[in-house]
Amino acid sequence: MNKLMIAALMMWSMCAGAESKTYDLSPAFSGALKAEFTEEVGNGGETISGALIDKGGKKIILPDTCEPEGGNAELKDSFVVTAKRNYFLFICAWPVQHSGLGLNGTQYEAFLYGGENLGALKKNVMFSQALSSYEGSLEEGGHSYAWYLPRKIASEKVLELELGRSTDSLGLAHQIVLARLKDEDYEGVKAYLDADRFGQLSREFPIGKSNVVIYNDFGYALGQAGENYLAYKILKFVELVSPDRVVLKLNIADVLWVSDKDASKIYYKKYVESMRQAGKEKLIPKIVLDRISMI
Repeated sequence: MNKLMIAALMMWSMCAGAESKTYDLSPAFSGALKAEFTEEVGNGGETISGALIDKGGKKIILPDTCEPEGGNAELKDSFVVTAKRNYFLFICAWPVQHSGLGLNGTQYEAFLYGGENLGALKKNVMFSQALSSYEGSLEEGGHSYAWYLPRKIASEKVLELELGRSTDSLGLAHQIVLARLKDEDYEGVKAYLDADRFGQLSREFPIGKSNVVIYNDFGYALGQAGENYLAYKILKFVELVSPDRVVLKLNIADVLWVSDKDASKIYYKKYVESMRQAGKEKLIPKIVLDRISMI
């Protein structure tokens, strides 16, 4: 009886030390409909291993695992990347904390696999490295960012890597800026959309009728982030192409308010006039009317 109890306790301990998480894959990846990851706790910490599961229930073990590196590994996400071809991607995360070096953040490592069938899985090392990054404070006092973690952004980045792009396209940059803006990560907006990147984007994708909405969004995002000088510069370029955009007048007024209230009021008044002509007077923000009336 004692031996049976000991054996049962050992089996319970083994099961308690391993937790599984399953992801449905849509679309399927090379016949795999699910991905299963197991977190196993050992003496050195928590290790994550994975497998793809085909429609018959057969498991194909993934060759890479997430080992504890100064902290327990955590599974960030797992999904199928749809680009020119389909890839399977999973992302692991580790906490990074070193007060002596000023490091405090998270290391993200991506594992991207291609293959015509589940028996020929191959990790794309270059693409995996491009998606991997550290987000957090740096030793020299700056900040690093992991831009390509969200699913849609990761898929777009892989598509551009397939095409041989070394820099982000205008469309991808737009997605990244809007994602950071949605999260109210204003420092991230400023870090990504700095003067160098704007220069690169505007050279490759000159501001015109087809992309004026994107550049207007850039100016708005920078204004929200308090980067008013670059925001104003971008919005003035937009004005040259599309001077009658109503929201543009509001955006320019907002970024001018801190530095030049008189010029700002001129744009606020233009915005109010346009809104009234469009029968949208009730949609004018109260702060606009308050600022116009200030002496």
